[in-house]
Amino acid sequence: MAPSVSFSYSHDSEDHEAWVLQLATRLRHNGARTILDRWNLDLGQHVAAFIERGLSKSNRVLCKCSENFVRKANSKEGGVGYEKRIMTAEIMADLDSDWLIPVIRDNTGNDLAPTFPGGCR
Repeated sequence: MAPSVSFSYSHDSEDHEAWVLQLATRLRHNGARTILDRWNLDLGQHVAAFIERGLSKSNRVLCKCSENFVRKANSKEGGVGYEKRIMTAEIMADLDSDWLIPVIRDNTGNDLAPTFPGGCR
């Protein structure tokens, strides 16, 4: 069975979102089942339920760690903050897991990744 990959990112700019879409498209074309809000979140659908379902059904989660994503995750702000809470619980349940994959891009700040994945600094 093909691996499933969920994307966690902040909606920083059109260019930023286009980069995430391009990566998701490439993974899909290479056989991965991708879960991306642009493709899988329907208008009027409950966002929290979409996030929970996407994270729980994924073999891997790619976190696009821009400066804005890191700030939102660390301050528990918005959808990124909600995803951070779920991902932290998953990591704590299996500390040896390689489920979460930080992708550091568009980040020139002091913190390249949020505090919760650990080991990514």
